[in-house]
Amino acid sequence: MGKEKKTGKVITLILMMLSLNTIYVLPYLMYTYYAPLQEAMGLVGRDADYGKLLNVYGIANIILYIPGGMIADKFDAKKLLIFSMIGTGALGLWEATWPSYTILMIIHVAWAFTTVLTYWSASIKCINVIAGADEQGSMYGSLEAGRGIVGIILTTIFVGIFTKFSADSSKAMSYVVITCSVVMILVGIAMVFLMPVTNVEGATNKGLLDSVKAMGQALRRPVTYLLSGMIFGACIAQAGISYLAPYLANVCGMDQNMTVIFANYNRTICTLIGASIAAFAAKKMGRSSKFMIYAGFGSIVSYVLLVLIPGSAAMMFPILVIMVFSTLCYPVFRALYYAVVDELGTQKNVVGSVIGIASILGFLPDTFYTSMCGARLEADPVGGYKFVFITCMAAMALGLICAFISDRKILKYRETDEYKASIKQADM
Repeated sequence: MGKEKKTGKVITLILMMLSLNTIYVLPYLMYTYYAPLQEAMGLVGRDADYGKLLNVYGIANIILYIPGGMIADKFDAKKLLIFSMIGTGALGLWEATWPSYTILMIIHVAWAFTTVLTYWSASIKCINVIAGADEQGSMYGSLEAGRGIVGIILTTIFVGIFTKFSADSSKAMSYVVITCSVVMILVGIAMVFLMPVTNVEGATNKGLLDSVKAMGQALRRPVTYLLSGMIFGACIAQAGISYLAPYLANVCGMDQNMTVIFANYNRTICTLIGASIAAFAAKKMGRSSKFMIYAGFGSIVSYVLLVLIPGSAAMMFPILVIMVFSTLCYPVFRALYYAVVDELGTQKNVVGSVIGIASILGFLPDTFYTSMCGARLEADPVGGYKFVFITCMAAMALGLICAFISDRKILKYRETDEYKASIKQADM
C-alpha cells in the first residue's frame, strides 16, 4: 500500500471518528441528559410526548434508509458526509433556542434527512471501501475505539459545561447543544479540505437502473436480514442504556448530577474499552462474528441480573457493576456487525443498499420503543424499568441468534473459490 493511500486512510478514519461521535449526539441527547433535556424542552411530566420526539425521528429514518442506501451506492461518500455534518450542526443551533414542541418535532424530522438520507449508509460504506478484505473487523473496531477517545474528550467538555451551568437546566443544555453543533460544522469544513475522495473502482452505480438492480441483489442476500436482526438487538440495547441513569436516580436514590456524570462516562469509557477489545479480537480470531457471540451472551446475562436484583440504595454498587458490564458488551457487538457485510462477500456497489434495507428493519425500535417505555414508566415508575430490562434481554437474544448464524455462514463462505480468489487479489 502506498504511503499516500495509507495517509488518506488514516485521515479518513480520524474524520469519521469525529463525525460519527457527534452527528447522533443531538437526536439521541435524551440518552445521557434525560431529565435536564426534558426540563429545557418544557416537557417535565410528559414522558410519552418527550419519547415521541425520538420516535418521530425514528419514523422518518425508517422512510429514508432505503433511498439513503441507493444514494450511498450512487455518489461519492465525501460529498454526502460534508453536507450531513454542516446541516445537522445548523439544525442543532436552531434547537438550542428551545422553540415550541411543534418546531422541535420539525427539527427531529429534518435531522433524519441529514443523519440518515445523506449520512448513515454513506458513513458505513466509507469504512467498508477503505478497509481491506482482511481488516474489516479491526477497522470498524478501531473506528468505535476512536469514537470512544473522542467521546471522552467531548463528554468531559459537555459535562464541564453542564456542571458549570447546572443551576439553570435550559441554559446548561443550550450551551451543550451549541458546542456540539459548532464541532459538527467544523468537522464538515475539515472534510472539505482534508478528506480524500472515498471511492474505488466498481463501488458506485452509474445509473438509476443499476441502483435498482443493486437494491434487488441486497433484498436477496441473507446478510441483509442477519444484519437487520443484529442492529435490532443493539438498537434496543442502546435505548435501554439511556434508562440506566434514571433508574439509579429514581429507584436507587443516586444524586441527579452524579447520574449525568455516570451516564456520560459510562457510555464513552465503555465504548473505548469495548471497541478496542473488539478490534483486537476480530483480528486475532480472523472474523468478527465469533466475538460478537460472546458479547451478545454477556449482554443477555447482565439484563437478567438487572431484572432479578431489587433496585435500592443498598444494592447500588452491584447494580452499577452490572450496568457497566452491560454497557461494555454493547459497543463490542455494535463495533463488529457491519464487518459481517464484507466478510460474507458482499459486492461494493451493493453495500449501501444492504445497509439501507438492514437499517430500515433494524432501527424499527426507534419508531416506538422510547415512547412505549415512557408510557410504562408513567404508569409504573418502578416496574417500568423492569420492562426496559426484559425487552433489552429479548432483543439481544435475537441479535445473538443472528450473530451465530452469520458466523456459520462466514466459515462456509471462506471455503469457496470466490473467497480464496479475493484474498489472493488483495495480497497482490
